[in-house]
Amino acid sequence: MHFLVAFLLSTISLSASVHAADFPSVELDGIQDLRLQRQEWSGFNGVISVGGGFLTGSDSLGGDSFFRSGIVAGSVGYDHQINSVVFGAALEGAYTNFRGNSASGSSRQSANWLASATVRAGIDTGRFMPYISAGLGFGNYKVERKSDGASDDNTHIGFVVGAGVEARVTDTIFARLDYKHYEFNDQTYRISGWAPFDVEGQADTFTLGLGYRF
Repeated sequence: MHFLVAFLLSTISLSASVHAADFPSVELDGIQDLRLQRQEWSGFNGVISVGGGFLTGSDSLGGDSFFRSGIVAGSVGYDHQINSVVFGAALEGAYTNFRGNSASGSSRQSANWLASATVRAGIDTGRFMPYISAGLGFGNYKVERKSDGASDDNTHIGFVVGAGVEARVTDTIFARLDYKHYEFNDQTYRISGWAPFDVEGQADTFTLGLGYRF
């Protein structure tokens, strides 16, 4: 009985060794491509993005507003890499369609574009580069009285901060996921028949873009 058990165990062990030898060796070269290797992020770049956002505002008359909009944006920039740190600057413009009625219903309000001039700092982690950004933000805002179409519009200026990540697709093509928060200053609006009033606002945008590095 002990001899039979020993024979069966040795047979199973030998069979397993033979089958293991029959399997082809697994090539691990592909895994090497997944390792974090330093990339080159320096150079000029251009990005086309789409996304969405929301805008909130308030005025000195006690009215508040909250609008949503889709966004189409474009940016040009330049990055310079020092070791694993990437410094950059960019100009961005975005077409928006924020619009709606005031809380009282007496006026229409809209914002048709946003723009920013920012600097940023990122970290090269291989094929990904997370970054933070800050700079100046600009936004158009218009208030129109519904009864007769009388209106006033202004360009609000403020600061903008943001964060995002870029992912290299090829040596020259990359994808960018970006978030920005705009904090705008007060502007005074004057519409005939109404007392002057101040408007302030904030905007948050989320975009996904495809870029090319020259």
